[in-house]
Amino acid sequence: MKKALFIIATILFCCGLTTVNAQEKKNITGAEISFAKKTIDYGTLHVGDVKVVEMVYTNVGKKPLILDNVTTNCDCTKVDWSKKPVMPGKTGVIKVTYTAKNTGLISKWITVMSNAETDRVVLRTSGEVK
Repeated sequence: MKKALFIIATILFCCGLTTVNAQEKKNITGAEISFAKKTIDYGTLHVGDVKVVEMVYTNVGKKPLILDNVTTNCDCTKVDWSKKPVMPGKTGVIKVTYTAKNTGLISKWITVMSNAETDRVVLRTSGEVK
């Protein structure tokens, strides 16, 4: 019985946090970045393959969004993005180019830093090189 009450209390607590987070997001006064997807699945590649993916983001805030820096954790992944501000409601693109250099699983990270209220977003890449 105590276990069931604990589980119910935990669920209610988590639902309350979700409501608070949703309310906080509605009170955005500056720029805010939102990605349609935060993951890239390259699928299966072969050594030497080059895969280019565009990650689309939207400024869901109320002020212009500026990407300060976009970094990767591997020299096999290159990124390119516009340095121009993205106005509220508009979209931008980060071009991600991955060059398959070694066999094995792909698990890389791309960190997007901006003037958004959520100033750091981490994107994940995955796949396999055979």
